[in-house]
Amino acid sequence: MKKSAIVFLSVLFFPPVSLWAQNYSPEEMFKTSFPKNNFESINPTKINGVYEVYTGNQIYYYMPEADVIFVGSIINKDGTNLTRDSNVSKIAKKMATLPLDDALKIGNGKTTVVEFVDPNCYHCRQSFNFFSKRKDVTIYAFFFPLSQDSDRKIRHILCANDKDKVKTYEDVMLGKLDKSASLKICTDKKVDETVNTHRRLASQTGINATPLFYIKGQVVDGFEATIIENILKD
Repeated sequence: MKKSAIVFLSVLFFPPVSLWAQNYSPEEMFKTSFPKNNFESINPTKINGVYEVYTGNQIYYYMPEADVIFVGSIINKDGTNLTRDSNVSKIAKKMATLPLDDALKIGNGKTTVVEFVDPNCYHCRQSFNFFSKRKDVTIYAFFFPLSQDSDRKIRHILCANDKDKVKTYEDVMLGKLDKSASLKICTDKKVDETVNTHRRLASQTGINATPLFYIKGQVVDGFEATIIENILKD
């Protein structure tokens, strides 16, 4: 029989003095006990006495009565990772407000797909092949390089003329510029600004891996073809 589980990977701190008995709010206690820990929100979970702390790109948990922090995932008896679901929900709200004019637009389909992509990411290239066969989507690609080579390829794409950017992006995603291919890296300040903007937006959104998609109000974390197909059909 499956049982509810809270997976706590580590205890970060054990403050010497508890403020629970002094009727402090959980947020006040957290600020007092962990003044160096910045957060966007602290909210109660469905588990009595356990609060979710959201930093903007990470979720961990706080127990005011013991005045301790736990890192890990809360998983229910059905195997659903509630921590991941909560994080994805928060990311979705942020992706809904992304400035699409800053992204690389690909296609002219009726359905908008916003993506954070690394040009060397295997699953990003799988998703590229998937979407390139469809005419019903418009992709807005934000770049999130996970390596120096990825950063160079992104700059190569952005340095292309406006009319050639999409074709250059396609060549990169098809692997035509892998290995020792020559890359054209310009010194255009606008390219630097775009790269920095994409990095900033990724950080603000809480992105730490690619690919990640926002489609019809839903976030898909990773290339899940079946899930994406079902969203597009709705």
